[in-house]
Amino acid sequence: MTAAAAWGVVADKGVYFTRTEVVFLAPTSSENPNALRTQSDDVIMTAGLVAKRMMGADNVTKFASPDVTLIGLGVRDGWMIRLPDTGGQWASNFATQRLILDIVGPTEAAVKRQQDQLTQRIDDELYALHREQSVDPINDITAIVAPETTIIFHVGSSRQRALGMTAVLGGGATVAAVILLEYRRRRAVATASVGSNAVTRAAPALVE
Repeated sequence: MTAAAAWGVVADKGVYFTRTEVVFLAPTSSENPNALRTQSDDVIMTAGLVAKRMMGADNVTKFASPDVTLIGLGVRDGWMIRLPDTGGQWASNFATQRLILDIVGPTEAAVKRQQDQLTQRIDDELYALHREQSVDPINDITAIVAPETTIIFHVGSSRQRALGMTAVLGGGATVAAVILLEYRRRRAVATASVGSNAVTRAAPALVE
């Protein structure tokens, strides 16, 4: 069993991961010339609607922390998009007009391809939402990808350390099994010895 676990560690080449942030911007006007500084509940709501359209209304999972990642959830190939919720597990608080896009995959190329497709889909869903609501294009909310968040990382533990831990855990299990067997053997011997002594002491009485 230890050898099989060690082989699994060696065979695991890790995964590639990115957490891309897409910022939603209110339309500019003479009163709000800087879209980056304009915070609006309407923009936050629109971002949330885009996420629901992409994930499906029934697939929006609530987490205790907005810092949860797909890798932390054990996913090794997939994606998730959501509006950060800082309200904890029992309440909701959407305070930022950005979406978090988590992507994890077996290769950097696969993650990059998924990243390009999904960011384009965000634009498409946002555009479709505006047209469905008959919004004048001059009042369209826009979305931009935060450039510093597009980096793709390789995630994988040190093989030597992982193998070392596998050996330690496997060796520990082996030692524990040996100790248990030895304990049972000694107990059986002790029980047999006690039984033998009892028979020896009882024998003279029978003779008498």
